[in-house]
Amino acid sequence: MIVHTDGASRGNPGPASIGVVIAEPSGHVLREFGEALAPTTNNVAEYTAVIRALESALELGARRVQVQMDSQLVVRQLNGSYRVKHPDMLPLYRRVLELIQRFEEVTFAHVPREQNTEADRLANAALDRVPAEESAVARVFKLLVDGKTDEASEVLSTDFKYRRGSDERSADAEAFLSAWARFLARRESTRGAGRVPAGSRRRSGSRVPTSSSRRAGRRKQSSGSAALATERSRASPSIATRSLDAIIG
Repeated sequence: MIVHTDGASRGNPGPASIGVVIAEPSGHVLREFGEALAPTTNNVAEYTAVIRALESALELGARRVQVQMDSQLVVRQLNGSYRVKHPDMLPLYRRVLELIQRFEEVTFAHVPREQNTEADRLANAALDRVPAEESAVARVFKLLVDGKTDEASEVLSTDFKYRRGSDERSADAEAFLSAWARFLARRESTRGAGRVPAGSRRRSGSRVPTSSSRRAGRRKQSSGSAALATERSRASPSIATRSLDAIIG
């Protein structure tokens, strides 16, 4: 089978998607699809497209597959010419290697973008279906959890509004970023309060907060904050965005 894949990311990192076309050598298309992803980088999207394509080819009963894509970097990594060094890419790279073992033969070939137009079209179509508001909010949170406050501020439009929980009043971007800064300060303060200096001696009857009590303290501290990111948002920014009532103009 001949497989064409493409990954796209607007913002890199930003809203992302993949496109996959699986065809017989004659050109007859057996399956094609596009899929939106959570905000991520272009390289992650490219690898995800390969993974989805190989999984789909297995479902179709393929034994020999040639994967064609226009990302020269990913092709060279999968062919062993380049090493995969970034920690975020290693799990995806290993997943591809696992899937390869289930075929008789898998090859990877770089093709010009002009020869990968259908996979590119499917990826862009999937990306266009992502609501603009969700994409913008997800990108803002990704920048914030990465500590890039200035870049997050640039993403927010002048008409940005947000609400805190059930509060019907809305606030602007400046107030939102201030609330985020206060949230981080409270979190760091809570963490610091639970630390015991190395080598220090505990007084009789004193109690060192456990990890569970520190977590409870963080929940209490953040309960009245704006519907901002939680500890889990670092792994998945979309978790935080689902609890934020926001309007991007």
